[in-house]
Amino acid sequence: MNRYMEKDRLTFLQKAFVTFFVLFYPFLTSMYTMLPPLIGLVGYIIISNIHSNKVYAVVGFFYLLNLDLNLTLPLFLSTFIVIIVYILFYSTLKLLIRCRVCLLFVLMMLLDFSYYASLFLYDFVFTSSSVIGDMLLLYYIVIDILIGVFL
Repeated sequence: MNRYMEKDRLTFLQKAFVTFFVLFYPFLTSMYTMLPPLIGLVGYIIISNIHSNKVYAVVGFFYLLNLDLNLTLPLFLSTFIVIIVYILFYSTLKLLIRCRVCLLFVLMMLLDFSYYASLFLYDFVFTSSSVIGDMLLLYYIVIDILIGVFL
């Protein structure tokens, strides 16, 4: 049993990389607009690990909170969207789609589009401008999905 438990544990370098990524990547995305926020990938990591590895889920929620704060986005909107997608769609999609990469693709598309749609709805309701709808959003979604599929 210990042999299988050791496969799930991270080495020190992996822990350091995850820590630096969660703490500093949102800072970099706020400074360099060409870096995608990776909301779909982190949402997929949260959804897929919410029952099996709670540490990944908590780290993912912390990343989303850090991203919301650094990009001055509505607080907890990304977390709310991930929870809504998990509650409403994940179990049905998991039953319908057996291919793991296909499930990842569909969930990331659903997370990205629902998040950006909710941001546009937020901007409309509160007459603010937290996000601009241009080709950069499409770039974020494509890079987010490509990184998720190739990992």
